[in-house]
Amino acid sequence: MPGWRRALFVLYTETMPLHAWMLSSRVRKYYDQLQESQWWEPEQIRSYQERRLRALINHAYNNVPYYRNLFNSRIPPIHTLADLQTHPLLEKSTIRSHFSELLSDNHDPKKILKVTTSGSTGEPFVIYADQHQLEMRWAANLRSIEWTGYRFGDKQARLWHQTIGMSRTQILRERIDAWFNRRIFIPAYEMTDENLPATVERLMKFQPALIDGYAESFNFLAYYFKHSELQGIHPKGIISSAQVLPPQSRKSIESAFNCRVFDKYGSREFSGIAYESDGHAGHLVVAENYIVEILKDGRPALPGELGEVVITDLNNYCMPLIRYRIGDLAVAMDNSVKSPCGRGLPRIGRIEGRTQAVILGANGRYIPGTFFMHYFKDYETDIRQFQIIQEREGELILNIVTSPATPTTRISELLKGLYPYIGETMKLWVCDVESIPLGRTGKHCATISRLNFDAQKVEINACVSNRI
Repeated sequence: MPGWRRALFVLYTETMPLHAWMLSSRVRKYYDQLQESQWWEPEQIRSYQERRLRALINHAYNNVPYYRNLFNSRIPPIHTLADLQTHPLLEKSTIRSHFSELLSDNHDPKKILKVTTSGSTGEPFVIYADQHQLEMRWAANLRSIEWTGYRFGDKQARLWHQTIGMSRTQILRERIDAWFNRRIFIPAYEMTDENLPATVERLMKFQPALIDGYAESFNFLAYYFKHSELQGIHPKGIISSAQVLPPQSRKSIESAFNCRVFDKYGSREFSGIAYESDGHAGHLVVAENYIVEILKDGRPALPGELGEVVITDLNNYCMPLIRYRIGDLAVAMDNSVKSPCGRGLPRIGRIEGRTQAVILGANGRYIPGTFFMHYFKDYETDIRQFQIIQEREGELILNIVTSPATPTTRISELLKGLYPYIGETMKLWVCDVESIPLGRTGKHCATISRLNFDAQKVEINACVSNRI
């Protein structure tokens, strides 16, 4: 990072307390370290992970009641990645029922952040992350997005929500952070046939080097470009997240923007877990932060096999997550072979289980399913699960599983806040149900559409994801 970029980077990181949550200038050191470690040989990375794993296990035994009781009762010593497979899997239900026992005795309440999941399983829940974990994942994200050709200081655009659920102070910090990063936001939940020309004109005028955001939004834009024959946006790369792109969608997006698409696999608990690099041969795991296992029938999946994703966070000491079942499926790869890009990081293949749907609002907006996940996470104490089904235009069915003490006024507040997004004339049928069935991936489909516009059927009992 030479010249003016480094100067801007130093200024940005030194002023982080003004605009970033829980981050300090240490991120600069971590970024520099990660720039080096990505080129290590696989054996070096494995050795590093095992050192970090031993430190994590030692901390968990001495400072976390849940793990101390677990280790004393049934767990043999853990020194290697192979030993880790003797450790039981950590369920989300276990986190809920043993929440206080999973918090470390020696955590600093001033240096931990409450993280509420977006509820892709339909049942949002809370964990805590400490400052070191947040700083490491920020540094890893910057390193990974630079695999697209972007460099710190380049312009970037995000097809995202910017301020949903934020306080005024948080909104101000977000805007300061965006200024430093030369970043603009395009509201992903407000795309309509009417405002798309203005959205595209804004992107063309800004000319970002990097565009990242929800996969559904890129599909929508690519469809618009194809039918309007517009050209003139030339980013170095596009990062797609929140939903896996099928090959035909990736092809149409790359054709529309004349650049490569890079998939990001992440979650609220961990942020970026694995990213596509310029080698475009699987997702490179952020191995300095996470041990990612792909399990099939309780054993490590063989290359090419589809298995369950299980994650151990090497950096979050305030609430260690060891062999956490995140609820996704992925294809295992042969990690004795390095990525074509030359990096020694382990890889995972195609990610399954994150398919969402696009809902057509009564106001003409195309609303990605991820919007509803972000919206409902603010009602985590009142709504245990939710599911939105659209079978006809202008109508939605909302199935909810409420908590026993949820007041009707809270539900009314939720619905009132939803109408500006889905359209005031939308017919919304609210059904209070006892449970919502799960699909093949272990997740239920938070949004399902049965309308006849470009739909990709995943499989029976799984989401129907609409790509415009």
